[in-house]
Amino acid sequence: MSVKINAQNKVFAFYEYDIKDGMTEQFVNGYTKDLEWHKSQKDDWSWLGWFVTNGKRRGRFIDATPDHEWTDFDQWKVDRAENVRHNKIHWVPYVENYSGSYNIMIDEYSAPKPNWLTSAFLQVYSLKVKIGRDGVFKKFLSDFKVLANRKELPFVWMQTVSGGGVSEYQLFIGISRVEDLGKCMDLFDFSMAKSDINQNYSNAVESNTSELWRYSSQLTLLVE
Repeated sequence: MSVKINAQNKVFAFYEYDIKDGMTEQFVNGYTKDLEWHKSQKDDWSWLGWFVTNGKRRGRFIDATPDHEWTDFDQWKVDRAENVRHNKIHWVPYVENYSGSYNIMIDEYSAPKPNWLTSAFLQVYSLKVKIGRDGVFKKFLSDFKVLANRKELPFVWMQTVSGGGVSEYQLFIGISRVEDLGKCMDLFDFSMAKSDINQNYSNAVESNTSELWRYSSQLTLLVE
């Protein structure tokens, strides 16, 4: 099954957890059972799961429910109290350091392909933009899209709305194998590009970090 993303449904909710030492197997088993419970409740939300494979957050589990309008989060058909109860039964005992955020997909500057969310890996860049420089950053994104399209890789820009710092953005690139990271090596090297993009990037971006997420089909529930 594929996950539909369109201009009217572009809100993502991300949830993150560190798995306690030595409890990965228990967590995976419990989370799998929890997805089975969601399916039994006829949950009409998709849930996708990843493990961070490198960087400071290596080993962290991240799940997300995509393809939403804001009103969806006030109208979830699953009983929230029962959901919490089953979470505590299935997987909560095996995790710590909870976190999460609401992010919106920036369609204008993104170039997704079908099933990009279920790529074997996501190369994820987290950019912190200087306060008051979002307008300059959007000008950078316009030029970046032209350059990135030449890589023939699916990419999506998102902006954090709640649950992170002010003016935080993420770039998600779907790749099928680690080898494809080679195509990402010079994504932010603008030495051969027109001067505007380099200047706008330098004037707007305070920091830029990357990490690789490995997709878990076992810890994913996709619905139409």
